[in-house]
Amino acid sequence: MNGKHIDEGIDERTGEYTVGVAADLTGMSVRTLHYYDQIGLARPSTRSAAGYRLYTDADLAVLQRVAFYRELGLELGDIAEIFAAPDATDEDHLRRQRELIEQRIVRYRGMLTVIDKELAARAVGIALTPGERREVFGEGQFVERLLDHAADAEREWGGTPEFVQRRQRTARYGEQDWLRLRAELAAINQGLADAMARGVPAADPAATELAERLRLHTDRWFHDCDYETHRELAEHYRANRRSGRNYDDMVPGLSQYVHDAIVANCRRVG
Repeated sequence: MNGKHIDEGIDERTGEYTVGVAADLTGMSVRTLHYYDQIGLARPSTRSAAGYRLYTDADLAVLQRVAFYRELGLELGDIAEIFAAPDATDEDHLRRQRELIEQRIVRYRGMLTVIDKELAARAVGIALTPGERREVFGEGQFVERLLDHAADAEREWGGTPEFVQRRQRTARYGEQDWLRLRAELAAINQGLADAMARGVPAADPAATELAERLRLHTDRWFHDCDYETHRELAEHYRANRRSGRNYDDMVPGLSQYVHDAIVANCRRVG
């Protein structure tokens, strides 16, 4: 035994590999290795007496770096520039790889954020494009809160008939529907805020009429909303859930006032 296994393409004494073995070890095709050799990107260090290309362990390490950079989306020319850096050490290559991975992580996190927002919007039944959502809901805190609310609503009420009905209804709405919906709701909420500011008692007909308009708004646009259902929604406002915080962001204490007006309206009808 002389340590050579030509049939397997491996020389155990020198740790040299034929192109076929190198291809198997790196997961690349023989054609790819030939191309990298041709362009000077990753050449085998030696040749056999018969003229066959032979790759060393160091050559395989270079090929693994090429595969890594390609996986990150770098062009071959960019990889060649990295390899051509004067006096670059293995540590330099590792630091560069780490830097590229961090950049990719940031990019993927941004992509995940976009996907999560899209899923949250669809969960609550907002079947608008991102551009249409900006037209309807604007940018910034409101739309972020809207999508957060959607995620919370799905977790808490995802299996209820009201939630299913809401999603089915709103999934059919286009941009103009959402604009009308928002304008109608804004007018009702502003009326409630003005009534509270004027000192109108929550049980006053002026306030309960607005509470009734709010119930009918929910019944029309989102899901069936009888008086008992509306009373349950009022409890969520008082418990300062996200919907309640939306009211309190308009005017501190408005969530309690809306709750009281809804309860008074429910009592009014029996």
